[in-house]
Amino acid sequence: MNTAVTGVVQLVLIPITLRALGESGYGVWALFAYGLSYPMILEGAFALSINRFAAYYANNQEQLNRYVSASFVILTGLAVLTAGAAILVSFAVADMFAAIPDELAGPAQVTCILVGLTLALKMLESTFSGALKGFQYYTRCNGVVIWTTILRAILTVALLCFWKSIIAVQLAFVITGMMSAVLMFLVARKSIPGLSVSVRLIDKDTMRELWRYTSHSIARSGSKIAMENTLMLLVGWKGTATDVAVYNIAFRLPGMIHGFLVGAQNVFLPALTSLCADGQIEKIKAIVKKGTQICSVLTLLPSILLFAFAERILVHWLGAPEQTVGVMRVVMLSVVPGGLFEIWLPALVAMGHLRGLTVAAIAMAISAILMELILLSGLVPVPMAPAIALVAVLWVKTGLWLPLYGLSKLELRPYEYLRDGLLQPLIATAVSIAALLTIGRILPEQSVHWLARLVLLTVVVMASFVAISLQKETAELIVAIRRRFRSGVQQA
Repeated sequence: MNTAVTGVVQLVLIPITLRALGESGYGVWALFAYGLSYPMILEGAFALSINRFAAYYANNQEQLNRYVSASFVILTGLAVLTAGAAILVSFAVADMFAAIPDELAGPAQVTCILVGLTLALKMLESTFSGALKGFQYYTRCNGVVIWTTILRAILTVALLCFWKSIIAVQLAFVITGMMSAVLMFLVARKSIPGLSVSVRLIDKDTMRELWRYTSHSIARSGSKIAMENTLMLLVGWKGTATDVAVYNIAFRLPGMIHGFLVGAQNVFLPALTSLCADGQIEKIKAIVKKGTQICSVLTLLPSILLFAFAERILVHWLGAPEQTVGVMRVVMLSVVPGGLFEIWLPALVAMGHLRGLTVAAIAMAISAILMELILLSGLVPVPMAPAIALVAVLWVKTGLWLPLYGLSKLELRPYEYLRDGLLQPLIATAVSIAALLTIGRILPEQSVHWLARLVLLTVVVMASFVAISLQKETAELIVAIRRRFRSGVQQA
């Protein structure tokens, strides 16, 4: 839910921020906001760790507080270092990136410092959000995220009405980040009886165990964050602020789809872990095949519509430069392998194959960065370079290596996996594309308003996927609704 709300808020804010700051101002802000978030590698890793320890020591108050205290103290130190590093880097940013024009050098320095403060506050919050998730208080944690996200949108619009500056945009992040950290702590303390933070509880064994558990997570998930940040920074290093704006906006809609995929993986991971612990391999195979089918639909359905309406959405609605359309379509191709095959990631994590996943993630990040550097030598336009690099490495790693590695470890036959997991979504995709082309010939764009056309084609594509790929799930949903309706009538 919070992924959907965050994505909608971002889409609403893009045209407002873009018009207020201009392409150059928006590009400079995006360069810092989405290119300097390397500390989130540690934030995410520690949040996962405290999630695990909170669940494991839910009935041991002393041990729970010991790990919560250790996590908070470590992240507090890292937050201070992050803020300090942002201050030091701010003095050199104007000379480091060609995308920063002279007239924005001063605001860019201040924005760099504010981004550091935002990241520091996010790190302080992660201990308590992880603890809430460990106790399965997802609704309360998501409630804080949703509330502060909406508040940030309101505050951003209010500040831009009086001060059209990149500083104003990032200042809204700092203020709401501070509120989010305080609220997350208060909600965690209210929800988890006896939760407290005390330096006296920390010992060497606790610190060592906490760092040990986070090491694989830092290397695996951190390599992806480092790759995305570096790809963005290289655009700012080589190109203009407009190039940064183009790539950032083009990445937003595909990023939303990837966020939904991550949420789906988090749903499958606990079930797969439990089945692996019980040795129920056949059920794991069944979940992998069903997960492939569901995630494929979640990816292919919106991808088809975004391809068809990329120009209308980006140029006419969001007000993005026309160059954004081609870049977004390329970036969208990098999301497709994740929808088709990334269900293998939670499956392999559940089975304990962490080393192979870690090595593959690091290799992917290094390959993408090297490929972008080659492409930036003048082979393609600057904002297109990271998009092509993403497509290449993700199709090799996620679209080829990951399913082959997973099939070998689970001893699942490729034909069986393709037949039960991918066949129906791929047929639905082919039918949808054929239907869109047919409608395009019958109803030219000039004859129907694009919004009416979008509604019609959305209905056609959804009907195709429901009829072909989700027919069983739809039938079960209809039966459940009928039963509930009949029980309600009988009670009345």
